[in-house]
Amino acid sequence: MMSSAAMSALGGLALAVSLVGPTAAQAIQKPDLSVSAHDGRFTGYSAALPVDLSTDTESARVTARIAGTLERPTYDLDLNLNRKLDAEHFGKRSLALGASWNDREARLRSSVSKMFGFGLLPRANYVSLSMDMNAAQPIAVPGQIPVARANVRSALTLDGKPIGSIAVGGGSMGDEGVDVSVTRPFDIPAEFTVSLRGAATQDAWRLQDSRLMVRLVKASW
Repeated sequence: MMSSAAMSALGGLALAVSLVGPTAAQAIQKPDLSVSAHDGRFTGYSAALPVDLSTDTESARVTARIAGTLERPTYDLDLNLNRKLDAEHFGKRSLALGASWNDREARLRSSVSKMFGFGLLPRANYVSLSMDMNAAQPIAVPGQIPVARANVRSALTLDGKPIGSIAVGGGSMGDEGVDVSVTRPFDIPAEFTVSLRGAATQDAWRLQDSRLMVRLVKASW
């Protein structure tokens, strides 16, 4: 059984889109509804309503979701934008924005990525750049400082093969880190990643953790 708040929110979104016009009303996709139970007792629900607002050049999708329990629902809203590839434009661009809130905390998230092609074959040679940012604000504890995180990652692909990537991240809690990844050097079927994690002190940046990871990948047969 779905709560009245869930039904009202989903119904309100459908009504708002339908008022725009018949074209916008047709953009509403099939709702995703589910419930969960344990030992025969209702434990939670999830209700999502996706709306497709794509154009000839952009793929756009908005999803409204309500999940949780009847006493403590969590409201979620996501927007995803992607530029469609064609013969003239290769550089893929995407943007994702999201927000969620309940009676305990509110969260904001965003992700931006872009591909830059170069050389005679830009579809096989390109650099990808992405940035992710997240922030959370506790509601149950007034006056508490928001927690924020940010991560920037760049990857290189040559002749259709991923070569490596580097990522730099940090946050309001003092966590900073650098990840350096080299994929299949010298045609070796493995990916090597060096991860350095540390925190900024009053005087300097202090290394807290360092790792070397080796991941086997499927070789070309």
